[in-house]
Amino acid sequence: MERDNPEFFDSAASLYVLRADWHFVNKWDLLIEGRLLDLPDAGDRKSGALLALYRQMGRNFKAGIGYNFTDFSDDLTDLDYDSQGVFINMVGKF
Repeated sequence: MERDNPEFFDSAASLYVLRADWHFVNKWDLLIEGRLLDLPDAGDRKSGALLALYRQMGRNFKAGIGYNFTDFSDDLTDLDYDSQGVFINMVGKF
């Protein structure tokens, strides 16, 4: 597509996530997600899982490492299908 005169079109995409968080030891959390990406206009549907392990560092911060077993991103504009692999995530709350 051209940047000077971009053509925009409507496209439906849905991401469904079933997530479970488990606080299993004093400062450790486990995250498990089942994911389904539905692209009805393209006639495509992909599914997979994501796992992560977090360490709580105080009351308002935790950091973790995980693995995305799917090849798609939760960013529905990213359709490169190259998102599989290890990730690092940090969560803060105020």
